[in-house]
Amino acid sequence: MSRPQSMPDFAALLDSSTSMFEKRIHSRRQTSPERKNVHLRKKPSLSLAAGLIMNNESPRSMLPPASPVKPRSREGPPSVGIEEQQEDEDMFYAYALRSDVPNFPPYILTFASITVCSRWWAFVKHEYPESARPSLQFFVVRSDHLETIRDDSKFYEIHNRWFYTAQASTASSPTMIPVQTSKSASAATSQQATGDNTTMAAMERLTEKLDRLAGIVEKNVEQIHALSVAQSAGLQHMQEINESNSSQIKAIGDAQLKLQALVDQNASHYIALSNTSFQSHEQTRKSQQQTKVSQDQTRKAQDETRDILKTTIAQLQTLSHNQVQLSQTCEGIMRSVESLSNSVVQLNSTTAISDTASVQSINSTAPSTALARRISPGPRKLNRRIKGVWYEYDDPCTPSGTPRRRVDYLDTPPKSPIVFKNVRA
Repeated sequence: MSRPQSMPDFAALLDSSTSMFEKRIHSRRQTSPERKNVHLRKKPSLSLAAGLIMNNESPRSMLPPASPVKPRSREGPPSVGIEEQQEDEDMFYAYALRSDVPNFPPYILTFASITVCSRWWAFVKHEYPESARPSLQFFVVRSDHLETIRDDSKFYEIHNRWFYTAQASTASSPTMIPVQTSKSASAATSQQATGDNTTMAAMERLTEKLDRLAGIVEKNVEQIHALSVAQSAGLQHMQEINESNSSQIKAIGDAQLKLQALVDQNASHYIALSNTSFQSHEQTRKSQQQTKVSQDQTRKAQDETRDILKTTIAQLQTLSHNQVQLSQTCEGIMRSVESLSNSVVQLNSTTAISDTASVQSINSTAPSTALARRISPGPRKLNRRIKGVWYEYDDPCTPSGTPRRRVDYLDTPPKSPIVFKNVRA
């Protein structure tokens, strides 16, 4: 954005159409001591355009200075020198509306002549710009300003040439003042004025309007110049602000990209963390289920162990009872064995006696046995052994097999070895 150029020569554009005010404008720019103070005063309440419209529409509008009074200059307050009042000038009356209290009746201003009124209005307009003069005999002034004007030293030369009167109240009828022209004459007298006076008044009005227009043009030129300079400075400042904003926006964009990257990274971390948490939760749930199953199995094993222990206790009780019975049975068997051993002893003693008798009988029958052996064949033997029995015809001297021996009862194998095993167990 290029910086707009200021318009210092804006006055030259207006000088082409208003060349007659060129010298006055440039002289005021160079020599005006009040240039700095003009902008400090308040603006008038009525604009120039509104004043011109009111002057054109009002049938009584006449410009004040009929006498050769110079237009007010902006170089300073108007001169206070008062010329000698002409003898043909009459007193001049006007209304002064109080702008702060417009509902109250206006003041009645009385001047020694129209010239004094013009001087007074020049002072008031210079010192109190917010005051206005819509028509020749009508002013708009604040109440406190009128009181201040009476005591102001700048109005000293015309101090005794004017005064104001306040009306009683709104209820009473307002005071009527005569309608006068710029020559302090009444309306009937003004109709008899010559054409020269009318032309002079028109020229004076035109001069004053041109003077006002020149002042307005000068003020507008100054304001436009100041506005252009301010606009240039504002645009330059705006350009700097835009550049700063651009850099800030770029930094914000970079920060947003970084933030988006961080958000994406956090999202991936969050997803991974969620998956890990879900897996850990599933593992925890499975481990809890396994723990529950193992607890159930442990409970079942404990129940089975309890049942086994109960069964074992019952079996132990039964076994102890059987052991008691077995011990009793063993005691009975031992008693039976003892009785049997006693019987065997007795039997052995009896067998010894019978053996002795048998030997003796064999010795006595040996010759008959030899005789019988010579008789062949001998009697057939049974193919088995009989415990403790032998045949009478066997030869005891020449045994054909293993020597016989006496078989005791205890040497015979038991019929039921299981009984002895149980006893030993």
